Formats: sequence, C-alpha cells, structure tokens
Amino acid sequence: MKIKSFSLLEIIFAIAIISIIAIVAIPKLGNNLNKANTIKIKSDILLIREGLNRYKNSSILSNNNTKLESLEDDNELLFNKILSYPIPSSSTNKSTHWNKLSNSKYIVWIDTDTSLEFNYNKSNYTFDCNKKDKNCKEFSQ
Repeated sequence: MKIKSFSLLEIIFAIAIISIIAIVAIPKLGNNLNKANTIKIKSDILLIREGLNRYKNSSILSNNNTKLESLEDDNELLFNKILSYPIPSSSTNKSTHWNKLSNSKYIVWIDTDTSLEFNYNKSNYTFDCNKKDKNCKEFSQ
C-alpha cells in the first residue's frame, strides 16, 4: 500500500506563498489599527464636547446657573456627569487610554509613546487641547 504525502518541494512552495502573503498583509493590518485608534480618540473627543454642549443647553433652558465643576464623580469612570456611557480611566499609557491629571486636565494616549493633553474650562464649557501641540489640530477637527 502506497501512502500519498506532500513532497519537500511542495511544502517549500506553500511556505513561500504564505510568507509572501504575510509580508504584504501585516503592515496593512498595523496601519488599520492605527487608523482605528485615531478614529476612536476623535469620536471620544466629539462625544465629550457634545455632552458638554448638552449640559450647557439644559442648564440654560432650566435657568440653572450652577457651573459644572467636575466632569465625573470619581476617577474610575471619566466624564460620567456628561456621557451616558463613561470612558474608563486607565493607569497605563497604552494607546487610546484616558487618564485624569487634575480636576480640569485630562490626557489621552495616542500610542504607547505619544499623548495629548486636554483642559476643561468650566466657565465656558470647553474641552480643548494645547493648540501648540502638533497632534492637537488633527484630533480637534
């Protein structure tokens, strides 16, 4: 009885084809992950600003002049006073993680090395980054 199997040449060709596909696909996957992280951060910023606008408008309509001193009740869930689904705080500086630095300062990690700092201005309900930062323009559009 003869057992059929792959020859060494067929196995080498299969490995070569898989390697070529991997060489092409892996860099594109990394690019897509970076784009997804950027989009997530931009959407977080837009949600925070929309929540501030909603809070400001409701306080104007209800004739309530009290300022929003802080955007959250604790440090675990950020922005829980203005968002229906708050953003969890993280103690690590991995990409797309938010941290609270003070009562009005927040930092978001774009990647493991790059971060962007935002300030909450309670007098006019704004949430902005430092305009001198090169990443600020990209993430504030």
